[in-house]
Amino acid sequence: MNYYLTFTHNNLHYGVPATAVQEVFLLPEITPIPEAPADIIGTINVRGKIVPIMDLNLRFGYTAVNYSLNNSIIVLNWQEITIGIVTDRVQTVKSIDSEVITPELSHDHPLLDFKQEKFIGGFLQEDDRVLLLLDLESLLRYVDAQELNLDLDLDTLILDDLEIPAESDRPKPETPESPKSPIFFPSATPYERKVLQKRAESLRQELKLKDITGLKPVAVFSLNQEFFGIDLSLIQEFITFDRVTIVPCSPPFIIGNINLRGEIVTLIDIRSLFNLPRSIHAKNTKAVIVNVEGITAGLLIDTIQDIFMLDPKTIMDASALESDIDRSYLQGVIPYQEKMLGLVNLTEIILGGSLLVDEAV
Repeated sequence: MNYYLTFTHNNLHYGVPATAVQEVFLLPEITPIPEAPADIIGTINVRGKIVPIMDLNLRFGYTAVNYSLNNSIIVLNWQEITIGIVTDRVQTVKSIDSEVITPELSHDHPLLDFKQEKFIGGFLQEDDRVLLLLDLESLLRYVDAQELNLDLDLDTLILDDLEIPAESDRPKPETPESPKSPIFFPSATPYERKVLQKRAESLRQELKLKDITGLKPVAVFSLNQEFFGIDLSLIQEFITFDRVTIVPCSPPFIIGNINLRGEIVTLIDIRSLFNLPRSIHAKNTKAVIVNVEGITAGLLIDTIQDIFMLDPKTIMDASALESDIDRSYLQGVIPYQEKMLGLVNLTEIILGGSLLVDEAV
């Protein structure tokens, strides 16, 4: 069983090996490289490392769609080659059995003429869509072969001095043959430009520690418009579910059990643990499956927001959280998107006795 991070871009569904995902963040300002191929739309500075950014639309021969503040960047790393790819929406981490992956599509499939198939390692046919599984080695070797000039001083680049074209002068979306704009996302409004610049500034700030091996990957999810984070190493996968079996005599935050490929998994709504209103569980409810010291459970979530590298030295005491959230199950908090993000203490939730069912009732 292999795990893939799935995402959408231009109405196509993609998957990349989850083990190659370094981090995920919202679209920042990107610095174009004039001599680079059209599909390499520029570079960003991620904590002192210059990372080239690819638009898969242009790589696969399609016209680029306009970017927005809701786009995300997935940073991939393979054998010391690093690249970021633009996505419309990061979806979930999905477990896929290699036996269900096919090397090609049926002859009557509308995606049969999909361009640049050499960068696709396989196809997964699902009920209402086809998942295109990227061949990471081919894709990153292609980028590495471009011999891009990444000797750029992005720290001194003055983005505020960029001249934003008037609405009537803003160019149409690029194609692989069209000349590259000297400004990334030229149709951005002044407000959008400032948001992009702020994100870029946050990304390129050098860590005080040169050795970043102490960083920990954290998955961010939302509950009732509040942000929470979980150590990525504890996460097995993200799922959606419809049916659940109620467990008698259980605490109110235990929703019930589901059958996950033959394994019975207990679902927990941690909203009540954090003093948040419980939600009505509808069709396609989302959950994150976690494993703590051999115990597997599912936590209900609203949305997957982000995956990023956390410096443990930035963690503050949970008392810094300015809300009515119960802090008993938090390890601490960190600033995140102009709010505070609570780091969930899964060990306390899963192993602290809260999940015990009173079988004597």
